[in-house]
Amino acid sequence: MPESPLAPLVVKLGGSLLDSPRLASWLEALARPAPRARLVVAGGGPFADAVRTGQKRWAFSDLAAHRMAILAMQQTALLLHDREPRLEPVEDTAGIEALCRKCGAGVWLPWRLAGYEPSLPASWQVTSDSIALWLASFLEARAAVIVKRGQPPRDPRRAAALGVVDGAFAAFLEGLSCPVHILGEEESGRLSGILRGDEG
Repeated sequence: MPESPLAPLVVKLGGSLLDSPRLASWLEALARPAPRARLVVAGGGPFADAVRTGQKRWAFSDLAAHRMAILAMQQTALLLHDREPRLEPVEDTAGIEALCRKCGAGVWLPWRLAGYEPSLPASWQVTSDSIALWLASFLEARAAVIVKRGQPPRDPRRAAALGVVDGAFAAFLEGLSCPVHILGEEESGRLSGILRGDEG
């Protein structure tokens, strides 16, 4: 099947980037006009950490924790929108399609599509890393970019083997038709090349 001209670039920004001095560079690079839509998947960051702490204290189920962690991603997404208002909040397929038609930049509010999605196991092995790959598959994305602190390995399978990404990442890679790029926090300059299709 030929790639749709509306296929977005899915970019996962890890919650740990909230404390990175490079976050502003990433938000600027993503919000800048480009020939293809960009859709940010936000990590849960400190909001997801609060869910982990709460589960240990109150012993609620993994299903409840999974759904709370998706809401944590939504909180981070709203924070990123506040930091960079050019990233338009989108939450459903209609909003994403409208974003793609205008080659816009958006930040995904995941609850509506992912909160009760049965193909996402209710486990801490499935975090925003794997959810970003699920979204890339669902949207038939141009590519998926996973941004991590430090200098992660570029090969996604090696990143999975080393535990740089979550435990379910390798399984979500299987059958994914689009390229997956693992980038470090200092590599926002590579985004333009990926958008042009110069990398994978």
